Amino acid sequence: MGFSTLIDIMGATIIGGILLIMVNSLNERAVGTNIIYGNDKMLQLEVVQLADLIETDFRKIGYCENPAKVTDSMSVILSADTSQIKFITDLNRDGNLDTLEYSVSSTAVLSNTVNPRDRILYRKHSTYPVEETLDISSNITVFNLRYFDALNNELSSPVTSPSLIKYMEISFKVEDSEAYDLQYSEAYWQQVRLTSRNLGKR
Repeated sequence: MGFSTLIDIMGATIIGGILLIMVNSLNERAVGTNIIYGNDKMLQLEVVQLADLIETDFRKIGYCENPAKVTDSMSVILSADTSQIKFITDLNRDGNLDTLEYSVSSTAVLSNTVNPRDRILYRKHSTYPVEETLDISSNITVFNLRYFDALNNELSSPVTSPSLIKYMEISFKVEDSEAYDLQYSEAYWQQVRLTSRNLGKR
């Protein structure tokens, strides 16, 4: 009778231990899912906001409220590379020409974060004599620009003759600065063949 009771207690202890391990495992999985879902949601929101800003800015390349200030002899794109572009626009719609530049930092700038790939995306707005540089994202891991001429031929970067640019392809990816369970949440966006109305005239 005593031996049987001992076996029952041992069996109950083993089963209880197994159930406890299962509960802990399910709890960890639920916590992990919530963290990953929350991070994904934040990154998706950042992608939408960034894409909206970039599309709005890039569609204003060569635009000016006073069109006489933008002549046919001007190249409205001043410089263009795979991860940098600088162009003329009228951001405030005040009839004065501004320059707007997008560029990314090196990964060394964010060496204090866990993610080895993250960079800062800069948006530099210049209206003489005022210059403003904003860090509009510190989660960028990819920011890639491709350029095409009027015949859809891709131009090599850096583009030596920016006036030839008629279309652009923009893509970027954002990732968490911290990993969960050695995995980084990420979100990707791509705009194929974006153009500005004022690019097509030149």
